[in-house]
Amino acid sequence: MVANRTDLALETAENLGGKEKFLPRDGVRIVEQTREGYCITALDIINERGAETMEKPMGHYVTIDLTPYFRRQSGFFSRGARCIAEELAALLPDVGQDSPTLVVGLGNRAMTADAVGSMVLDNLLVTRHMVKALPLQFHTFTPVSALATGVTGCTGMETLELVQGVVEQIKPVAVIVVDALAAQERGHLCATVQ
Repeated sequence: MVANRTDLALETAENLGGKEKFLPRDGVRIVEQTREGYCITALDIINERGAETMEKPMGHYVTIDLTPYFRRQSGFFSRGARCIAEELAALLPDVGQDSPTLVVGLGNRAMTADAVGSMVLDNLLVTRHMVKALPLQFHTFTPVSALATGVTGCTGMETLELVQGVVEQIKPVAVIVVDALAAQERGHLCATVQ
């Protein structure tokens, strides 16, 4: 028998809900809203009882359903990008122009299903070196660094060891980690950001 496996807090809540989309749970708060035409579900695990029920650590989990992107609705790309940017900004209130930020791409570049972390880094504007070298020209840019960790089988090092070493060296205000997540529902594949 194969156990259902998911990294998505939203799917865990749906699984616990049965026929209902979500059932009220002690220690778990769920709020749905729409921004830029995309459905956003905020799930807060607020105490140990909620963590035990959800089998996830306490915290704030935000899930964005990007299905409208695939329907090619009007302005789908720019609206999706704004939606993700606004949610990310809300999670990082202390990040500003003078706030060094580290973006870490996890996963195995050689495996399509696990390459999203490194693919994001390929499309990221890395600015820390520019802000350092030409502060007058780039003073309005947030100093952003990037780290592609690879996988332990190739590097011989645990990802956490690599990230901790870089964090100790550059002392970022925030670390944004990008990774592929396991999902149970086909509709969530390539269409969900948590």
